[in-house]
Amino acid sequence: MAVARWAAHLDLQGSPTCHYYVTVTVGSTPVNLVFDLGSANTAVISDLCDGVNCSFVQKPYLPAPALADRRHWVNATYLGNIHMRASWAGYATTQLVSFGNKAQALARVDAIVQNSAFFVPRCPQNQGILGLAYATLQTVPNPPMKESQKTVIDAIIQQHGAANMFSLQLCPKSAHDPRFRRLYHALQQTKSSPSLQSSLPSTTFSSCHRRGHFWLGGYSSSAVGSPIDWVPLVKSRYYEVQVDHFLVNDRIVTGMSNINSPRTIVDSGAKNIMLSPENLQLLLRALWESQIVQFDRRSVSEKYERAFWLDHAMLSVPMDHVTIVANTTVAVSLSGRNIKIPVENLLTIRPGKDNFVNISWTGLTKSGHGSKQLASTILGNSLLRGKTVIFDRDTHRIGFADAAFCCNESSAQDVNVFPPQYDVASDHRREVMIMVILAVFGTVLSLAFIAKLLQHAKKSSLRCKSEQHTLQNGTNGLNKS
Repeated sequence: MAVARWAAHLDLQGSPTCHYYVTVTVGSTPVNLVFDLGSANTAVISDLCDGVNCSFVQKPYLPAPALADRRHWVNATYLGNIHMRASWAGYATTQLVSFGNKAQALARVDAIVQNSAFFVPRCPQNQGILGLAYATLQTVPNPPMKESQKTVIDAIIQQHGAANMFSLQLCPKSAHDPRFRRLYHALQQTKSSPSLQSSLPSTTFSSCHRRGHFWLGGYSSSAVGSPIDWVPLVKSRYYEVQVDHFLVNDRIVTGMSNINSPRTIVDSGAKNIMLSPENLQLLLRALWESQIVQFDRRSVSEKYERAFWLDHAMLSVPMDHVTIVANTTVAVSLSGRNIKIPVENLLTIRPGKDNFVNISWTGLTKSGHGSKQLASTILGNSLLRGKTVIFDRDTHRIGFADAAFCCNESSAQDVNVFPPQYDVASDHRREVMIMVILAVFGTVLSLAFIAKLLQHAKKSSLRCKSEQHTLQNGTNGLNKS
């Protein structure tokens, strides 16, 4: 009989523009928390946050902490990850956190009472943040509270005995943007007609109602659409990895320097792949030289093509004057493993007037802001969209694979792969096998013992008969005398 390991599941919602979020319940309050690999605090807007910087955030809010609980002041600042120079402050509290009806745990949750650019009017649905980085990154309250360094994820894992692993799946860009999918595939076709409108699919909506999945405790094998590329973590604070180089059409982008100085991190709270200005220019030039996007010189001169790549210009061109080369590949090498960057994540395409399209590159941006404390390279959702990513925290590694069945419903019951050291089903099978072997061994010993007893009894019987025969012969001899 197989033994199921404890696991939990949450749907991912939102968008790259306003970040991906999960809905959890804190106390009795359901809230949308931004799913962030680049921080460790879990923080929620509270009733005490009532200024103009908070009023646009959708309700409900976390009830204000009781006066007795307003003792542990805490704050956090975000530079270059989820928000640019954003911050919040509030009180560290202890709350019952629920992932659906199954996963509940007492954990630290920070009640936000003030913020600066952390909440933004264009994203009113975001009511807080769920930090998934290691506990050493979590800010410490003043004065410290008991177990203040334990994150929400740590608390759930420890209180339920779950494996120290979680997995993230972000659906491909084209899965829930039918207009982009329609244009993207059309521009990959061979242009044989001045008008392509009649040949384009008529789909005007998407059936993909979710943006992805989050599984805690393991991962679902059905969500993995390719072999998993495992990459070691350099440090267990952020999800820090080592970049060897970037590649375009399997050719290394040369000249990049200090890619990992001070660090490179994987971060779902970042929309783009973020590089230093110098390294970004080198990657853009490599993309330009690869002819990933080919323009007809009748519409786009070399001057404007250069502006497209190096000045981030959006061009409006006839549809049959631009082609996206279908077999182009872009990748980042992490500790010797080439992780593909979906080309569709690097382009913005919108319909224009009179059979024109508006096209520009996207998904890449500058990092740094002059601070030595920031990551020089951030691998955000431009890399993660279209992938299932597995975070095996005990063995300090990340696995990357193509996403499969992303638009399908899922649940905790779909989690069927656990770390080897946490594979209870395997342990159970081993225990059963040992018990079977012991039982068989015991049976063999018992049969051998019984056989020996029977053999001994048979020998005893023969000896007795022999003695009786000898005695009888002796008696007959005496009678004859």
